[in-house]
Amino acid sequence: MHVFGPGQVVGAVVEATDLYIEAKRFHQQFAADVSESTAAILAVTQRPVTDAALGEGSGAPAWQSVPSWFLVATEDRNIPPRTQVFMAERAKATVVSVPASHAVAVSRPGDVARLIDEAAQATA
Repeated sequence: MHVFGPGQVVGAVVEATDLYIEAKRFHQQFAADVSESTAAILAVTQRPVTDAALGEGSGAPAWQSVPSWFLVATEDRNIPPRTQVFMAERAKATVVSVPASHAVAVSRPGDVARLIDEAAQATA
């Protein structure tokens, strides 16, 4: 597959629009609980998501057949915490909640690592 221009993929004939969070809004929207300098780096290095990817089906969800763990970021401004809780409950996941933004892996790396370790030990 060759990409020839923004959003145009030749071969699959897919047109999509890359979506970004505007740099001036990134700190408040995506990473409100990190320093301004860290948020600025995250803003200029963010990877886009395509509008097509947000609506694309994924097939059978793994959470229907494997144990799941879910970290709810209660200060997330991209995925509302109520939506996160709904997804976690639907998956019958082990849930940990932390007061964090969508950038929880940056702002609360210890909490993220502990949850990953807990999941790994529980499924070993």
